[in-house]
Amino acid sequence: MTVELDFSVVHPDRPGIRKVLGDLEAEIMELIWARPLDQGTTVRDIFEVLYERRLLASTDERRRIAYTTVMNTMTRLAKKQLLRTEKQDQAYIYYPNFSQEEFVSRFVEHMLENLLVNFAGATLNGLSTIADPQVAAKARQLLDKIARRRATEEGT
Repeated sequence: MTVELDFSVVHPDRPGIRKVLGDLEAEIMELIWARPLDQGTTVRDIFEVLYERRLLASTDERRRIAYTTVMNTMTRLAKKQLLRTEKQDQAYIYYPNFSQEEFVSRFVEHMLENLLVNFAGATLNGLSTIADPQVAAKARQLLDKIARRRATEEGT
């Protein structure tokens, strides 16, 4: 089963994965990714870490967090296909569908594809001025791959 991620909302001015995830979503995913991929986690596990972090934060940054906020955010991450759930006794165990590297790779590929499809010339010119020749050549290969895939999709 191929999991499709939704990258329709992008905040280019934000750092790292926060370009496509909210602050709390990103913080939760970073905690989950810090564990072994096959080790699940519960809302309670994540809540306790976040609660402790906020208690230790300086007074100007202190923000209490509710258990239900963490639960709702993890449910939203599951709906976005970043997490999958398994019911175990009375609790849901959450597992990441992707490693952090896979998530970032999918995001970058999506953004490059979007740029290459909509602004091929400008994107390739921009890459050739800021990247080494190998990166520009790889971008051209990706553009060719996208064109072939689109031709195949339109032919069916």
